Amino acid sequence: MRLRLFALVCVACGPGAPGTLTVGVQGEALDGWLQSLHVVTTVDGQTETDEVFHASRADLFPQEIKIDARGNAKANVAVRVEGFITDDPSASSPVIVRTARTTMPRAPANDLLRVRLDTWCVTSPPAGGLAGPTCTAPGQTCIAGSCVGDGIDPSNLEIYSANWALDTPDACRPANPGAPVIVVGQGQTDYLPLADGQTLQAQTGPQGGHHIWIALRMQNLKQSGSTTTVTASVPGTGATVSPYAVVFTFDPDEGGFCKLYGLRFQLDANNADLSQFLGHPLDVKVEVHDVLGEAGSGTVHLNIDPNVLPL
Repeated sequence: MRLRLFALVCVACGPGAPGTLTVGVQGEALDGWLQSLHVVTTVDGQTETDEVFHASRADLFPQEIKIDARGNAKANVAVRVEGFITDDPSASSPVIVRTARTTMPRAPANDLLRVRLDTWCVTSPPAGGLAGPTCTAPGQTCIAGSCVGDGIDPSNLEIYSANWALDTPDACRPANPGAPVIVVGQGQTDYLPLADGQTLQAQTGPQGGHHIWIALRMQNLKQSGSTTTVTASVPGTGATVSPYAVVFTFDPDEGGFCKLYGLRFQLDANNADLSQFLGHPLDVKVEVHDVLGEAGSGTVHLNIDPNVLPL
């Protein structure tokens, strides 16, 4: 009995065993207009699930569907999502259709097949908006207003997490991101690099304060909704600059990074004595906290010029 149980466990965990696949359906700006969804999944051409979701009974998005490959690690998985403006799909034709195809991941993978419905693919938009295309060619589906192939390589599937609906890949945080990276720089109208030991000159602001311009490059944190906080201290003296926090959207930058610039970091905020910073070293730290609870930080060690640049 013990040998038989061991054999069963080995089959379930071996290299030929399928992993776990979840289909996640999202609708961008379609809540409140679409009233029902019809979602059909197939495994090797056989219907696996066939479900209708109603806005009148629960939130229409997001939806999760678990795929059972019946032990076949090479199974072909297909998804078809139809959206309707009526609560009963049989009462009208779909106004948006999205398809996706992939193959089952191998154990121990726990992956997500994300299926997003977007407004650019609605064929009968409300209020006379621009209609999306109807994609009829085999293996084609509408994404961002264009007919493209609906096949997804298993290596490009996202790793499943409970907060997948919030953790939508964007220009700054791709699917399956690495650790957050923050690089502190300078700049009022663009990002410019800063080197440790570099000297910056404080500028007189229009309302009398004195500031330096901080910029940063960021990777693997959400592009929008992230809180950026700048702090600074003079090493060895205990003098600190009042924290400066903003919630600004990052701009895409080269090399897979995003950037934020024009952060007016006032040294004498809250009536602090400017003289404790002029002519002294200053350690500047930037932290970014995103809506997923992820965070990253970067620090640069500067020198502040003893002279102030006038307005």
